[in-house]
Amino acid sequence: MKVKRYIADNYQDALRMIKTEMGSDAIILQQNSYKEKGLKGLFKKKKVEVLAAVEENKIDERDIFYKDLYEIKSLLREFKKSENREDDKKDLRDKLIYIGVDEDLTKILTEGISEITDDNIKILQKRIVNFIGPPKKINCLNEKKRVVFIGPTGVGKTTTIAKIASHLILREKKNVLLITADIFRIAGAEQLKIYGEILGVPVKVVNNIFDLNRLESEISNYDIVLIDTAGRSHTDSRKMQELKTFLQYGSYDDIYLCLSATTKNSDAKKIIKSYDFINDYNLLFTKLDETDNYSVILNSIYYSKKPISYVTTGQIVPDDICLADSKMIAQNILKGN
Repeated sequence: MKVKRYIADNYQDALRMIKTEMGSDAIILQQNSYKEKGLKGLFKKKKVEVLAAVEENKIDERDIFYKDLYEIKSLLREFKKSENREDDKKDLRDKLIYIGVDEDLTKILTEGISEITDDNIKILQKRIVNFIGPPKKINCLNEKKRVVFIGPTGVGKTTTIAKIASHLILREKKNVLLITADIFRIAGAEQLKIYGEILGVPVKVVNNIFDLNRLESEISNYDIVLIDTAGRSHTDSRKMQELKTFLQYGSYDDIYLCLSATTKNSDAKKIIKSYDFINDYNLLFTKLDETDNYSVILNSIYYSKKPISYVTTGQIVPDDICLADSKMIAQNILKGN
């Protein structure tokens, strides 16, 4: 709030000064009158003193009304455009492409069916379910496993590892060791250590493949070892080469590529391309709770030709993770049809 004192010859002049400078929204806090001191007490002149205030950056209600009206009109225009675009989609192929499914994959999935009917939707849903296939679970029933998790920055690998570790410890009663090779992000190692303390399992930090190999005798004491790696941008060739070396000279039973379900399809294609040096891995999708379009899951399976495994649906450990449900994904892809 802006507060200012005004002195004038009379109250009307003071009000004019206030209105000119502060506007009509100003309020009067205090007013009084006094006489100026003249020479030796002579020629005293009467003055008024007014204390006024106004809210700074005050929003005019009319501005709010017109802004809301403009936004409503804009939304209506966009809605009509969307309706027109939807009306242009005459068959199943157009519908799938419109929601983001890769064009070549769309041709495969819609072969022999085009018209949008209940029967064709059921056929398409079954094809999508079959295309996705059964999820690949970490299986260590009769053997010890070393599992490494890779993927871009910010997809939530560390939290995902903690969720999987929780299930292995609490439900399958496995003896688990956690290892972090995320040396680029101090918070990443600390985060995994905190999860390790909560779960009551040891956490080791390695800087390179040589450190990992030195842990060989200790690793052999555990049913399953989960290895966290640093998030790497697919555009950073140096970091990708470091990961390639780490994977090439390490001994792993399973590799899980973690991708966010919020990834743009064009980016997912580039990311998957950058992992071409890995012969065998599984796809794991995070952040399903942050999007209502699962087309990137379908496309990523198509681009990589690799099986899906787990999906995560929030930040809560250990609850927000489960094996991928191909029927649920197919239903999401076809929603609105």
